Amino acid sequence: GTKGSIEGPYYVPNAPEQGSKGAVPMREDEKGDPLLWNGQVRSCDGTPLAGAKVELWHADDDGFYSQFAPGIPEWNLGATFTTDDQGNFEITTIRPAPYMIPTDGSCGKMISAAGWPSVAARAPAP
Repeated sequence: GTKGSIEGPYYVPNAPEQGSKGAVPMREDEKGDPLLWNGQVRSCDGTPLAGAKVELWHADDDGFYSQFAPGIPEWNLGATFTTDDQGNFEITTIRPAPYMIPTDGSCGKMISAAGWPSVAARAPAP
């Protein structure tokens, strides 16, 4: 795969740090359904991983990414979270818009071989 297909579309390093619990930066009037995402990062043996980095960036409700589309504030819907002592994180954001997954190269071959769709569907509303 290419760097873009491994890291994900429109990845930009050094997103703002938000701790283990917080909201991604977003516009005051951000369109979209609110989403609370929480989880725990663990090692292969199940041990919680304190201090793990969870990087989240996604498109706005219209499918556009900050730093790649005009008129969107820098770091809109993008941040880095660091797990707490028990490996937990909690992120407040909006439900991401669906997008097309690249179908070229190794990533495309894997999608085709697995029979997966090339469009990432929007998660159902809670």
